[in-house]
Amino acid sequence: MGETEVEAVLLASPSGDIQIEVRTDAEGRLSYTVTRRGETVIERSPLGLVSTGHDLSTGVTMFSSSVRTVDESYTMPTGKRRERRVIGTEITVPLRGANGARAELILRAHRDGAAFRYRLLGQGVSRVTSESTGFAIPAGARMLSRPYDGGDAIFAPSAGGYEMPPFIVPLGEAIDRTGFAFPTLFEIEAGARYIMVSEADLDESYCGTRLHETPEGRLYRIRFPDEREGRGIGGVIPEAVLPFSTPWRVIALGDLATIVESTLVDDLSASSAIDDPSWIVPGRAAWSWFSQETGTPELQSEYIDFAGEYGWDYVLIDAKWDQWENAEQEAQNLVAKAEAVGVKLLLWYNSGGPHTVSPGETPLDRMLEPVRRDEMDKISRWGVAGIKVDFFNSDKQDRIEQYIGILEDAADFELLVNFHGSTVPRGWQRTYPHLMTLEAVNGAENYKFAGVGNAPTAIMNVQHALLRNVVGSMDYTPVVFESALANAGLPYAHSLALAVLFESGIQHFADRADSVQTAGYRQVFRAYPFVGDFLSTVPVAWDETRLVQGDIDSHVFLARRSGTQWYLAGIHAAEQATEYMFALDFLNEGTYAISWIAQDEFADSFRLVSETAAAGDLVTVDMPANGGFVATLTPL
Repeated sequence: MGETEVEAVLLASPSGDIQIEVRTDAEGRLSYTVTRRGETVIERSPLGLVSTGHDLSTGVTMFSSSVRTVDESYTMPTGKRRERRVIGTEITVPLRGANGARAELILRAHRDGAAFRYRLLGQGVSRVTSESTGFAIPAGARMLSRPYDGGDAIFAPSAGGYEMPPFIVPLGEAIDRTGFAFPTLFEIEAGARYIMVSEADLDESYCGTRLHETPEGRLYRIRFPDEREGRGIGGVIPEAVLPFSTPWRVIALGDLATIVESTLVDDLSASSAIDDPSWIVPGRAAWSWFSQETGTPELQSEYIDFAGEYGWDYVLIDAKWDQWENAEQEAQNLVAKAEAVGVKLLLWYNSGGPHTVSPGETPLDRMLEPVRRDEMDKISRWGVAGIKVDFFNSDKQDRIEQYIGILEDAADFELLVNFHGSTVPRGWQRTYPHLMTLEAVNGAENYKFAGVGNAPTAIMNVQHALLRNVVGSMDYTPVVFESALANAGLPYAHSLALAVLFESGIQHFADRADSVQTAGYRQVFRAYPFVGDFLSTVPVAWDETRLVQGDIDSHVFLARRSGTQWYLAGIHAAEQATEYMFALDFLNEGTYAISWIAQDEFADSFRLVSETAAAGDLVTVDMPANGGFVATLTPL
């Protein structure tokens, strides 16, 4: 520990634009502020926690320490940007509680935000009974967040905690739920200044947290899980063997483009645990469950042919495949067929245990210790490429332990992982890059259930791109071409745009593969060959992502690059046609061939338009009500 007591510590980012200052008052209470370019963006806010053995609520002494430079690079197989560079500053501030217990407060300052975490020192097991951390937001801000499922909804089959729709909340207003889910966005000045609060590098030492549902004026404190989560299974209070660290409390700062393009949650997380990631391959998946459930092995065989026809990488066999007659042999037969057409299989599992709200959805209990490794070993020997694990229904520490356990074991058997009915990304995709995607969103599957109320609307989709998808891959399962879209007032082109607008390491497309023609239904991929061609080549991992235009009330346009080719996608939420203009200033110099796919005369029709343009050109897009578009931009 340092020898010199101090009352204040100041850490600045390398440019000096972002500063985080920590102080102790006369009673030894810790607090902090964050400024950006001289403006206070997090006002004086409380720090501290109480555990068995550590009291960092009052009587805390800080000691001096030196600043270190953070400069590291890493590569991601998934996400908004493949090559990442992390540049920042860090200081580890030694602390002594009133009872003499030792701890540390670790601060970070980066170009796009600030972060801090606690580290408790010593020996033995410690239980964190409370955390005082809060975020005091400047007056006049608006809040875009998602309520965490609470009350009776916590036991609903669809309840995964983070699957409630986003909405704008007046600053300081309470909600009748069990917290505001991470990430939460605060708009300080429309189009210019934003704060996004989330967490990163969560491990088995802690529970997942969120913001309290009842703010104290403009102060939002950290909240632990609700005791009812996971059907009341598991404790609310986190405990671990000392020493251990809490998750990073992450504060991304800047204009909306800086927020959307930020990788701060990943940047703060532990480095990859995978020595040889060559087996980790993101891709597109055919998926029967939305349109036709899992069905029979014969139906899944048609989906394998469908994926092979369009050059997709995977077929997901969803819930209840284990209920087939001779299920294991049938699964192995499908693996062999898939291999013959250049496709691999993914298998669905219920997370299992008494915490799951849907025990009738099987396979059940195979993703729990001690049987999990045997199951993974078996299906990896069959040739299965990955697993989708569903219905976690809780952010308690026992579920965090299960998430991490699944990821560690799956790595040993080279299985890709998709967490559904799950928590939000917290940087695990950097540490465990075989984690392809996580749900934590009211996605397209909700169109399947009449009257649920969570079926995504146009404005929800706009806000998902500017909120939930910012912190990591999102298993929304986009590209739904069925009557459910009409019920939500969405044209087909809006749904197609989500294939690019939403990022996921495994991207599931939901058109039907069978040859049976249901009344009123047509196979859109085949009805519009240029749509099928687009979906047969669209990437799911990106070298670069740029926010072209966006507003949490109206629209979002994103540009994503794979190699030298750019993909542009946009949607808006307006009941009337709207014209938008923007510059192609994300392009490198030169001329590009642009192929636009947009709505034709009717909401369920498409048109293809080809033209050329140069970097920096202004383009105009006419969007019909709740419309959308995609475009490919190829250098000439």
